[in-house]
Amino acid sequence: MDRILVDFVKALRGTGVRIATSETLDAIQVLDLIGYSNRTYLKLALANTLAKSEQEKQLFDTCFEQFFSFNDLSALEKQQPAAAEDRSLLRSILSTSAEPEEPKSALGELLLSGDGQAIATAMAQAAAEAEVGNIRVITQKGLYGRRMMIGMGLESMEQEMWAAEASPEPAQQKLGAELRNARELLREEVKHYVERQYLLQAAGDGRALRESVMMETSLENLREFKDVQLLVRKLAKKLVATHSRRRRVFQRGKLNVRSTIRHNIPYSGVLLETHWKSKRVDRPKIMAICDVSGSVSQYARFLLMFLYSLTEVISNVRAFAFSNDLGEVTACFAQQNLDTAIATTLHQFGGGSTDYGRSLDTFSEQCLNQIDHRTTVIILGDGRTNYADPRVDIVQAIHKRSRQLIWLNPENKRRWGSGDSEMDRYQAYCTRVESCQSLHQLERFISNLLRYGQ
Repeated sequence: MDRILVDFVKALRGTGVRIATSETLDAIQVLDLIGYSNRTYLKLALANTLAKSEQEKQLFDTCFEQFFSFNDLSALEKQQPAAAEDRSLLRSILSTSAEPEEPKSALGELLLSGDGQAIATAMAQAAAEAEVGNIRVITQKGLYGRRMMIGMGLESMEQEMWAAEASPEPAQQKLGAELRNARELLREEVKHYVERQYLLQAAGDGRALRESVMMETSLENLREFKDVQLLVRKLAKKLVATHSRRRRVFQRGKLNVRSTIRHNIPYSGVLLETHWKSKRVDRPKIMAICDVSGSVSQYARFLLMFLYSLTEVISNVRAFAFSNDLGEVTACFAQQNLDTAIATTLHQFGGGSTDYGRSLDTFSEQCLNQIDHRTTVIILGDGRTNYADPRVDIVQAIHKRSRQLIWLNPENKRRWGSGDSEMDRYQAYCTRVESCQSLHQLERFISNLLRYGQ
């Protein structure tokens, strides 16, 4: 596999562009056709292969310019070509001192040719062989830069440079001076190249590290991270892609062997037509009841953000919010963008003291008779009733009518049932009760909901 392309794909993924293995293989096939010789064609071809959305194309442009940038090669291209007799001498030296398989001064010929694109390609190949993409700290740039130059043939070129400089012939001395100048320009460009690669890798590693931290951080503290909404949308997009594929397979059903054989009898048993068992796949009906009082409002924010980012696979979502009383906010999410709808919901229903009994009673009056065997009811809350009537009977009625009743509790399990918590009584009538304190736990819950709730 092309190591330059693999390193580029790695850097591109680090910026947030999702690239499937099949797309990498397509890019390799494209490179087999166009190569690296024309930078403009290379960029257009890889962009069409690897970047899908407008946002990804912007990320691609930035990453490509950094990865395939060779700022100082213009200086090498502007050098006056060596005199014809110097070229003749250089070729004579190469033919007599180099082994046929590996000419020792190939780098000298390359640098003095003035072919900036060929030099850039050689640098990229040397960087891949030196595994510059593995650089982790900036102090390693000298190490990787040296590896790159040695990989390009620095040692044999330096031997020729020193021999030429020590020669009494003026033409040879001039050649030695040109080689030394070219070496210094190359060294400077290699240094900048390695620095750019470090910045690319550091950006990718930094992004991955931030996302890893955000995935495990308590949802209550995620307001400190400015990229958290982008991460939620990224996770939601991943879940949509995964479960959309699963639905397509389910819709086709399993092979109906009996029907297939019967319909292929006219073809002497040769299976020219396949018949599949039809399988109706119902999209789940979800009712989400969220406690948005001060203690758990941040958790409700992320659950609603997730659910309403999954409309491609969950189209029938009704949302309810409560603190001291409950109200439906489905229309709010239908009419406003996600951020505004969540802010409106928290402003309208948050801030009051929690009254589970009154809120459940309101929900029962408005929606209990609309719950059926296709309905999944999700309750998000800590189950702390402020010592008021918890109305466990309504939770029992919801459980009896629904397909499943799932309770998400942002508190640690050790606190369930302590003080004014009624979780011990509520969970007796729940299909599942799960702790939900981080994005990782929330993503896993949503994924299981899509996998088993359809």
